[in-house]
Amino acid sequence: MRTLALRYALAPTSVALALLLHFSPAGFAFSPAGLCVLAVLVSAWFGGAGPGFVAALMGTFLLPQIDPASHPLLGGFFDLRRFLVFSAVGIVGGWWSFRRRHVEAALRKSEERLALAVAGSYDGVWDIDFVARSVSCSARTRELCGLPPGPEPAPLDSWVESLPLHPDDRPRRDAAVQAHLRGETPVYEGEFRVLQPDGAYRWRRLHGVCIRDAQGNPQRMAGSISDVDARRRAEDALRESEERYEFAMNASDVGFWDWIRAGDKFYTSSRLRELYGFSPDTTFTGRDDFVARIPFHPEDRPRLLAGLAEHFAGDAQRYTAEARFLRDGEVRWVQISGFTARDAFGSVVRWTGMVRDVTERERAEAELRQSEERYALAMEAAGDGHTDWDLRTGEHYISPRLLQICGFEPGTTFRDRSEWVRRFPFHPEDRPRWERAVAAHFAGREANFEMELRIVVDAKVRWTAFHFLSTRDAEGEPIRWTGSIGDITERKLAEEGLAALERKLRVSQRLEALGTLAGGIAHDFNNILGAILGYGEMALRDVPKGSRLARDLNSVMIAGERGRALVDRVLAFSRSAVGERGPVHVERVVREAIGILGAKLAKDVTIEAQLEAGHAAMIGEPAQVHQVVMNLVINAIQALPSGGTIRVSLSAQRFDAVRAATIGTVAAGDYIVLAVTDSGVGMAPEILDRIFEPFFTTKEVNVGNGLGLSLVHGVVTEVDGAIDVCSILGSGSTFTVYLPRTGDAPASTPPEDAESSPRGSGQRVLIVDDEEPLVRLTTARLADLGYQPIGFTSAPAALEAFRDDPHAFDAVITDERMPGISGSTLIRMLRQMRPTVPILLVSGFAEATAANGAHDQGPDEVLKKPLSASDLATSLARALRHSGAIRQETPPASQPAVTRPQP
Repeated sequence: MRTLALRYALAPTSVALALLLHFSPAGFAFSPAGLCVLAVLVSAWFGGAGPGFVAALMGTFLLPQIDPASHPLLGGFFDLRRFLVFSAVGIVGGWWSFRRRHVEAALRKSEERLALAVAGSYDGVWDIDFVARSVSCSARTRELCGLPPGPEPAPLDSWVESLPLHPDDRPRRDAAVQAHLRGETPVYEGEFRVLQPDGAYRWRRLHGVCIRDAQGNPQRMAGSISDVDARRRAEDALRESEERYEFAMNASDVGFWDWIRAGDKFYTSSRLRELYGFSPDTTFTGRDDFVARIPFHPEDRPRLLAGLAEHFAGDAQRYTAEARFLRDGEVRWVQISGFTARDAFGSVVRWTGMVRDVTERERAEAELRQSEERYALAMEAAGDGHTDWDLRTGEHYISPRLLQICGFEPGTTFRDRSEWVRRFPFHPEDRPRWERAVAAHFAGREANFEMELRIVVDAKVRWTAFHFLSTRDAEGEPIRWTGSIGDITERKLAEEGLAALERKLRVSQRLEALGTLAGGIAHDFNNILGAILGYGEMALRDVPKGSRLARDLNSVMIAGERGRALVDRVLAFSRSAVGERGPVHVERVVREAIGILGAKLAKDVTIEAQLEAGHAAMIGEPAQVHQVVMNLVINAIQALPSGGTIRVSLSAQRFDAVRAATIGTVAAGDYIVLAVTDSGVGMAPEILDRIFEPFFTTKEVNVGNGLGLSLVHGVVTEVDGAIDVCSILGSGSTFTVYLPRTGDAPASTPPEDAESSPRGSGQRVLIVDDEEPLVRLTTARLADLGYQPIGFTSAPAALEAFRDDPHAFDAVITDERMPGISGSTLIRMLRQMRPTVPILLVSGFAEATAANGAHDQGPDEVLKKPLSASDLATSLARALRHSGAIRQETPPASQPAVTRPQP
């Protein structure tokens, strides 16, 4: 009502203002009728048709009072013509005013809706006016474009320049805009990267349409901008994942397929098509087309199709099969493995799997079967018995020779393997060992099984050798057990006799003197060890691996190496030096030492061992531990003149507090504790203070030299250990040694095979040593390695031969200590004649100073006696290689070894 009253108040107000203007000094310039028309028009325009009509009525009655009426009515107060004109102006003006206000309200409401829609939209909108060269955009547009709020509209040129497009995308975006403006594309759209305030580029999608004039010239272009960064990154990630998958499929040795039943969509990898012999661009209309075109072997196709149909009709998920197929006229084998996805009703909805070419495996298995057959024939020809068991079905074969070896009558049969094992004539002591070994073998993954054990036939003990091969399925379970059993009784008897002689031969001489004689003793003893180790190493190559003789020869080598380490330790003790140190498996060394001592015990002396240290290790040398055990146990044996028991225990313990020991201190930490207890005569308290002094002994002459416990003291002190001694006169003594533990010992590695050592190619090598056995050994080794060795036991004779033709020799190997001319002197003289000749110097001295001094005399390599074949081969090859004397030619199988004695 208030608004309506204000609108109608416009009529008298407008008319009154017109009268005031008429009567004003400037009123003469205006027509009274015109002023009335203006008042009516103002009332109608701002108030509507009603106020316009009221103003027209008032003007009609008031105007005759100022200007006489041309068509007076009502006594001259009403002019009909003016009334009609004024009414028409008021009504028409009011109608146009009403229409204007209505349109403006609708437009305002539409604009409000658009503003709300734009403000609430995730997209931004923009409008380019090419005529005004301006751009209007929403706040969301500026946000998506990484631009700060700015004036609207903005200049077109500056807007285009400020748009932070990725440099790689700007040419593409400009080309798309120009193509649309030229009319080449119906719309402008594209996805581009835009720099954001955080420094990252994000993907935006632009879409717009150009508005043109009648001549087709662009006038405006409006559109939207959307954030598509998440979608683009997801698409990129998916594309990258698909590319990775495709690369993996192409690089894999297996082929893949994927069948989606809905729509019969069938995918095959390139490897699958290659495997079956299809061209790379081969496509398949569906699964049936693929299966029909696979070149399966005619004998295998029906079986595969029937198995696949049965699989699809069932409820299992996995399907596996092996089949043959033909490719380029060749029969090949494939292993097929598929996975089936089913719906809630058990129907197949998807089938995915792989195909692997297993031709080589099938061929290898066939060759293996053929090899086994040949092996069986060879066993029969060699005099061994042969047996073959199918562990799944119980089917078996036992050769007549095997029945004969085991004392069975010809034609004896066995119901199953359990009956065979039960009736087999094992020695009572060997049956449990065999059962444990077989059980461990079947539980493992190895194919080969070898063992030697005794049997009892006709009340006589005979030795047999088992050589078996187990065939396993895909899960590693043994399914077949094939092998031979041979009678090795005669060989065993010969080996035992030889072992007895070797045990007598390996009785080591005691070390009686130290100090100034140590160098000479080391040289002479290392020469002896060199011959033992060298010929033992050569003998090992000619005996079957795993045989009793091989093990005995290995024992010889182990004893020789221990002798070499013992010499080094004696020298180290005499000069307070340290040899090569590393993790030592203490329990293994203790067990070996006890085994050696056990063979020397008198009948009335026994050793009880309780070794529970496992793989505990210390840093040191095996020879050190061996010396400690040997000396402590020998000391205990000598304390039992009437016999008794020696208890040796070994354990790993941890001590949390520091405590003092008889020798040294037991700090907090982990230790390997060795205790040696005897039930002998014991020691008086006044003797305990001196027992670790060198050469101190209370024993009779020729019983001991007083060095044993002093060596124990030196070793334990060197490894930062401690010793406790508890002795009661008449009751016995206990020596407890604490060795610092450093963890567990690493797994032992087999020695390097001599056959893998570097070989020569016919090079002539000059060998000089005053020990003829070592010259023969070295020449034999080098001849086996493909060299042409020429040996001399006289340095002057070797020098004369070299002087006659310095280039006749490709390398020189010389001993250091020789009568007349030493190795160092000989090297200097050889260098004067031929400075670049490769020279190896071999010395019996273990001192580092001796080796360093020898290097100063000019040899390329310095080696310490006794010398192994692998060390000799490696060092000689290295010296030749550095001098460029190695020739790339095939070495002869063997070269003549020439030894020239001293004239």
